[in-house]
Amino acid sequence: MADEFAREGVLRRSRGLPLVWLLPLTAALIAVWLVYRDFTQGDIRVTILFPSGEGLVKGKTPVKYSGVDIGVVRDFRLVPNARELEGADGVLAEVDFNRSAEYLLVDGSRFWLVKPEFSITGVSGLEALVSGNYIAVEPGSGARQREFVALAEPPAHVRGEGLRVVVKAPRLGSLNRGSPVYYRQLQVGQVENYRLSEDDARVEIDLFIRRQYAHLVHRGSRFWNSSGLSIEGDISGVTVNMESLAALVAGGVSFFTPENQRQSPLAVDGSEFELYKSFADADAGIPVTLNFDRGVNVTAGSTQVFYQGIQVGQVSDAKASRNMDGMEVTVLMDPITDELLSENTRFWIAPPTLDITSGLGDLLKGNRIEVDLRRGQRSRRTFDALASAPPRDPRAPGLHLRLTARTTGSLQRGASVYYRRIPVGTVQGMKLSGDGERVEVFVVIEPRYAYLVNKRTRFWNISGLRASASFGGVEVEADSLMSLVRGGVAFGSPPGARESAGPAHSGDTFHLYSSREAALEEGVTIQIALSDASGLKEGSPIRYKGVQVGEITRLRLGRELESVRATAKLYHRAEHFARTGTCFWVVSPQIDIDKVENLDTLISGRYLALEPGGGEVQVEFTALAEPPTPGLADTMMRPGLTVILNAPRRGSLAPGSPVYYRQVQVGEVTGFALGELADRVYIYVYIEPRYRTLVREHTVFWNASGVDVNFGLTSGLNVHTESARALLAGGVAFATPEGAKMGREVESGSHYPLYPEAKPEWLRWSPKIELYGSTEPAK
Repeated sequence: MADEFAREGVLRRSRGLPLVWLLPLTAALIAVWLVYRDFTQGDIRVTILFPSGEGLVKGKTPVKYSGVDIGVVRDFRLVPNARELEGADGVLAEVDFNRSAEYLLVDGSRFWLVKPEFSITGVSGLEALVSGNYIAVEPGSGARQREFVALAEPPAHVRGEGLRVVVKAPRLGSLNRGSPVYYRQLQVGQVENYRLSEDDARVEIDLFIRRQYAHLVHRGSRFWNSSGLSIEGDISGVTVNMESLAALVAGGVSFFTPENQRQSPLAVDGSEFELYKSFADADAGIPVTLNFDRGVNVTAGSTQVFYQGIQVGQVSDAKASRNMDGMEVTVLMDPITDELLSENTRFWIAPPTLDITSGLGDLLKGNRIEVDLRRGQRSRRTFDALASAPPRDPRAPGLHLRLTARTTGSLQRGASVYYRRIPVGTVQGMKLSGDGERVEVFVVIEPRYAYLVNKRTRFWNISGLRASASFGGVEVEADSLMSLVRGGVAFGSPPGARESAGPAHSGDTFHLYSSREAALEEGVTIQIALSDASGLKEGSPIRYKGVQVGEITRLRLGRELESVRATAKLYHRAEHFARTGTCFWVVSPQIDIDKVENLDTLISGRYLALEPGGGEVQVEFTALAEPPTPGLADTMMRPGLTVILNAPRRGSLAPGSPVYYRQVQVGEVTGFALGELADRVYIYVYIEPRYRTLVREHTVFWNASGVDVNFGLTSGLNVHTESARALLAGGVAFATPEGAKMGREVESGSHYPLYPEAKPEWLRWSPKIELYGSTEPAK
């Protein structure tokens, strides 16, 4: 049985790889593949040594090139006493780069940290505000390298092709890396870098000019510093220069090639130039000759040339003309004006003005030259200039109008024209009319606002301050701060005028009123004859019960030279005052021993007051020398009681003298008149309504003026006066008997004798009389 089994067993040799080895072999192949992929496509580990780790974040801070992320900081560690940093401590960052960026990791490549920085010269790294700090790279061209030292600051070198020149100056000014370089105010390059010269005496500034503008730079080109504001001043004037708003903030350099240097060789890389303080110092301006027909006050090196408020030139020389009939002034114009110096360009002298934007600067600088630059067919370098500004310029776009006025106040050329306090135009100039009687003001309204002006539009002067003053206070009004110093004109239209009246056209003439009230009130014009106009002026108000109802528009001497004729305007709401019986008089301060009135006119000035009449329409009036005194009929119509006192003499009584009852004022003297036979004086006394019941049939009146003095050896000295006012201004007192002796109440017009003094028993009377209220008692 055992042999049988032994014969059946056959030993066979295996011919393949055991299956148990397939798994390790697969793992080995995967590992080899991973190693190969990591070698050909995986990240490249590089170290970069930074002077500081500020702004670096492990696993987050990226490396960017041309705006694309090509790596990230994986780790960093401190490196004390780093040899590459001259022994200073540093931070070694381990950075993983994409395999696609391997060509950047060569000798000469430079790395630096980009983070947002703000300064007066500009903003850099602004994109880092959104994405965070990052590492930037500038590629080199050497052999492969894996260890680098980062730059402390971004490289100053500007990428791209162009011309690189050096300018030298005694100081840097406000120039900085990246400051613009201008040619005719067009940016053509930038400041690349700056450094001290070898002898530390000057600053050398590297400029980069873009390739397309490199042909503009010649060996004879002139460079000047156009950084910020350049201010120079002395007793003769102040010079303020500015190239542009960008140069004001970030600094800048400008250059120009004078005409006589345009044939000089082109500049090459490394060419050196002098950097002047201004284009005038660089002698790079265009020389222009101005011929004036008279002597003008200009100063070489100080007087400036302006175009629409921008300085475009400076006087370099001034001398008498060859024929001694004027002046020949040479100015250096900014090169940017080259193409605008044509046969249509005009120059003129402008006097100094006080402006909010310039303060006292214009006054210190004195006269200046203004230019109206215009393109034309021919270029010119010699001009006939005006010794004063032209009153108008019809070439300015807009609606051109002429305003006429007796006087313009503080209105100046260049002042604004306002509509609802919004500037919509400009005052171009002013001149006297042909007869010398009026001033013509030429204004231009901007085209977009021309529709606001129609045939019924009214213009008024808003120059300076409008003040009303009294002892109760001072009210001051001004339309705008600019109109306060330069003057201004405003306009408006009556309701519905824009729809009913036609539009205004260039060349139309309008009257310039002195105030808004005078302009917008239709009113009526009247004539008033005055014996004396002292204290009055054009614009003085006409008032009724303290309210202004008109104003004086003109004052002139009468034909006989013995009176003054005032032309006045009553406002629309006061037209009904132009009637027969209306009285006018001058209100002025009165300071007498018995009264003090109208002290507010010491501050606000005198004015005309009126008392209305009720007759027919009238426009010719004669002013009264004194305020009108109310007659008996006027007094009788007042509520209260009016009685007539018969006296042999008026004494010191006058209108306004007080009337007393028990030393309490209950009325006043309103007037007086001679009796029918001139044998007595009628004195009109008005008693206020509340006190009219105090006067009865047997009431007695006496003169309370002055002082009553009695002296006796036994009684001594006795002094009596009704009041201090009666002592000075005169007065009347009365008393009423007691009980039935007082009699009944009386009506207005009753007569009483005026006794010279009171009897003692009158002073002892003490009747009980009920007083009425302020209303009239029932009859």
